Amino acid sequence: MQGTVRALFVTPEKKAKPVSLNSVETIDRGFDGDFHAKVANRRQILIMSGSVLDDLRLEPGAVFENVVVDGLDVMSFAEGQQLRMGEALLEVTIPCEPCGMMDRIRYGLQETLQGRRGVFARVITKGTVHVGDSVILCPKSVAENSLV
Repeated sequence: MQGTVRALFVTPEKKAKPVSLNSVETIDRGFDGDFHAKVANRRQILIMSGSVLDDLRLEPGAVFENVVVDGLDVMSFAEGQQLRMGEALLEVTIPCEPCGMMDRIRYGLQETLQGRRGVFARVITKGTVHVGDSVILCPKSVAENSLV
């Protein structure tokens, strides 16, 4: 399965407006310049499906996502699944639960985004990601498949 990076964003500090970029470097803990990258955790990079934004008539970056992907339903990604995005290799960690901040953007948005908000990923291999890059879901390893 393959998609395309539609948009990239970093939020330089908490509650700041996301900054749109044509390309971004990944660092050990997320996107260079993003305030989430200051703390190592499972919530490094938020990836959202472009179709959700389109359905809700929201502009990319409106709900503080880092990456908008076209052509893939990111909510179908499994925890631990890896994906290649540009030069970077990422691993899906957890789904993003919409918080009350979503209702500040549009009343009712928190509830509307339940199960559609996107997934977090962490950096496995650093690299540059550009708008227009492919997003390729890596097949599960043989070891993982033998455990199922």
